[in-house]
Amino acid sequence: MDPSSSRLVDPPAGDLPILTVGALGALMKDGLNELFPEDLWVEGQVSNYHEARSGHAYFDLVEPSEIPGEAVSAKLSVALFKNSRAAVDRTLAEAGGLSLVDDLQLRIRARLDFYPPNGRLQLIMNGVDPTFTLGRLAAERDRILRQLAKEGLLTANRANPIPVPPLRIGLVTSVGSAAHADFIQELARSGWPFTVLEYDTRVQGDGAAADLSEALHMLATHRPDVIALVRGGGSATNLAAFDAEVLARTIAALDVPVVTGIGHEVDRSVADEVAHTALKTPTACAMAIVEQVRAFADAVAGLQVAIAERVTGAVDRAGLLVDDLARRTAVAATAVLDRRADQLVDLGGRLRRGPPGILDRQAERLGGMAGRLRALDPARIVARGWSITRRADGSLVRSVADVSPGDPLVTRVAGGTVTSTVDATSADDPGEAR
Repeated sequence: MDPSSSRLVDPPAGDLPILTVGALGALMKDGLNELFPEDLWVEGQVSNYHEARSGHAYFDLVEPSEIPGEAVSAKLSVALFKNSRAAVDRTLAEAGGLSLVDDLQLRIRARLDFYPPNGRLQLIMNGVDPTFTLGRLAAERDRILRQLAKEGLLTANRANPIPVPPLRIGLVTSVGSAAHADFIQELARSGWPFTVLEYDTRVQGDGAAADLSEALHMLATHRPDVIALVRGGGSATNLAAFDAEVLARTIAALDVPVVTGIGHEVDRSVADEVAHTALKTPTACAMAIVEQVRAFADAVAGLQVAIAERVTGAVDRAGLLVDDLARRTAVAATAVLDRRADQLVDLGGRLRRGPPGILDRQAERLGGMAGRLRALDPARIVARGWSITRRADGSLVRSVADVSPGDPLVTRVAGGTVTSTVDATSADDPGEAR
């Protein structure tokens, strides 16, 4: 540095010191080195992370406001140079699959540095404490789970029964990813007629949790039998979206069962805990759905076999009953026919013996009746001196009241008839009749 640029200009009497920009920058740098001669640990949240072509990485370490939506309370720029970045990345990965991404809670080891040419205050990062990050992630996860349990939301989605068989599938994932391919191939390999409603969405990074929640809501409106939420393996930070409270509450509020296939190696995500069913991988998720359809098909096939067996058994039993009934009917019919044959023989004998006597008795009766009829024959009565008088219309004249003067009459007497005309009528005196 040019000594002239860092010298302190003698101020006019009574005035404040006057410094050049370079002099002030040098003083600030020296002062920071005096105040912070060694590295220090700084805690905060990663924001605006990006990697340069040089291999260096840069981000802001911020302290978020406690009020949602408010600006950060504090922010410092961080530089992670290439020579330190490899060690930091390795430490995070070995600790639990962590990686530097936005929103990650970090405790970094760094030295505070002021760079006068840019007037920039920076933390030069050279190390990281992964236990802090893991602890914060676990603490946040535990907080969310406790709150969901308190509100009764951990088991809410499990109350939605999966229809049998589940053939209409909603799929939330990054379309074109390995997870998407594994899930679809497993369904196709089964040969069952699945209908898949896909929703392409981000599964990691800033805003991924909100995107996943929106995808679930959208698919639920199409009324699938079940929604599969799948993602391949990744670091804990890559899977952070599946621990988000907004996603967990979305799953709990849906009236459609949600099954997860998230590639965790060890721990279950909050989404797994809230879902109807949690599987380890996208393939396992698809296999579970396929198995439910196969179980239904097996049950139907078993029911068909059982029905066929019962029908066959019933037919066989009915055949035996018919055979037995036919045998008993034949025996009973033979016995009845034998009895009827005996009765017919007896009746035939009685018929052969009965008619002559009956005919004789009836002949005698007929003879008596014929004698009585002959005695009543009008001709015989007339022959004994009686006569029968009729009017012209053939009606009998029984009393004088039956005729009037002038009526023609026909009187039958022995040997013929006499025709006459009524001149007058007179009735007998009742006293004389008696």
